[in-house]
Amino acid sequence: MRLWPRRAGGQLALLLILVLLVAQVITIVILAGERQGALRSASLEHVLQRVADGYTLADTTDPERQERILRALSSPTLRLSIDPAPYLTEDQSSDMRRRLAEELGLPMAQVRTAMEADGDDCLRDRDDHRDRERHDDEDDEHHEYEEHRDDDDHHDERHECPPVLGVSLALSSGQWFNARARPPAPSWLWLKATLTSVGITAVLLTLTLLLAVRRILRPMNELSQAAHAFGRGEKVRIPEKGPEDVREVTRAFNQMQDQVGRAQEDRARLLAALAHDLRTPITSMRLRVEMLPEGEDRDRLLDSLREMQHLAEATLDFIRGTTTEQHRRYDLATLLDSLCGDLQEMGLAVHCDDSPRCVLQGQPEAVKRALRNLIENAVNYGEQAEVTLATTDTEAVVTIVDQGPGILEADRERVFEPFYRLEHSRSRETGGAGLGLAIARTLIRGMGGDIRLDAGPGGQGLQVSVTLPKTR
Repeated sequence: MRLWPRRAGGQLALLLILVLLVAQVITIVILAGERQGALRSASLEHVLQRVADGYTLADTTDPERQERILRALSSPTLRLSIDPAPYLTEDQSSDMRRRLAEELGLPMAQVRTAMEADGDDCLRDRDDHRDRERHDDEDDEHHEYEEHRDDDDHHDERHECPPVLGVSLALSSGQWFNARARPPAPSWLWLKATLTSVGITAVLLTLTLLLAVRRILRPMNELSQAAHAFGRGEKVRIPEKGPEDVREVTRAFNQMQDQVGRAQEDRARLLAALAHDLRTPITSMRLRVEMLPEGEDRDRLLDSLREMQHLAEATLDFIRGTTTEQHRRYDLATLLDSLCGDLQEMGLAVHCDDSPRCVLQGQPEAVKRALRNLIENAVNYGEQAEVTLATTDTEAVVTIVDQGPGILEADRERVFEPFYRLEHSRSRETGGAGLGLAIARTLIRGMGGDIRLDAGPGGQGLQVSVTLPKTR
């Protein structure tokens, strides 16, 4: 499973979300501490005010009504009682003691306050829970582990149990007004709201970033498509748009296409002039030689001139590489079926399997010429040719298999060199000028494809694979 996106937009969005989450977690941790401290202070102020109000009412009310007042003011987090003795034996919080004494007008000796751990409730509930766990677990080693953990937990009990406010105030009747207040359970509703806000922010930022990146990278996608088209021999001019950095890349690509196009045009004009200059003297020499008396020397001269003309034409075809044919859509399966039919009518042993429709963008005449060279070579040097067409999502592959002697692996790349000929069956007597494979690969590579040579099935013969890209 790939977690890191491959596209730039996905990578930027993921990085943004990660940074946002880290920043929000740090912020939430800081705010949680600050908020809990603020809530604890506010709760303490509220509890002290309620204790002061309860004491004032109890001290100014007759004993019959004190019980009702205590029940009315008490709550699950605040316990009020009137006892003969104070709940606290000594004062442990001077600040709260001084504040209550000033607010109620009592001497300091009649006011006692303390913040202590709730050992009666918190620790008792926790110990009961652990006793149940130990009773249910019958593993001796687990018992030892739990007992050891109990010792550690009792050692840190002050950290686990929340502080409880204790207040003892002397009444005018001689009794003591005792109050014990437990802080309210912390509310995490704010965390839910914060996480919801973070989620909405992350979604909005991600959508905004993806739209912005998509707009920025749209020219890059067009540039990628144009580059693939240029690799197939097409010339596509891209409008300059987007950020200035992208505009510069697009401008450079268009300039490169123009420069390559001008170079190709200059080469085509040079080749046309060279072809004319070569044909003219060869034709003139042939006319002069044909006027000579018949004989062995005349025939040899005519053969040499024909070979020179054939060599010149083959050399020019190789230099041209691709033809001047316009790129257009064509069905490779139909083209292949038509080519095999033409070769079969010429008496060549060619078998072509039926293939599904395969529409490509390119130069069909150049493809036909390259495939014709390859199939004719397979028949000439391998007695027969088996032609098949296979397709994938990105390319079409034409496979040509013969039954000849094959080509050694060390020579499979060298045979594409101009004028290179193998010994034995692929010699000058049975072959041409050694340009057929070079011309074929030049034409196929001009459309973004390639040609590969391998051993035939079972190591017998030669297998030629022609790969052509599909239009994206």
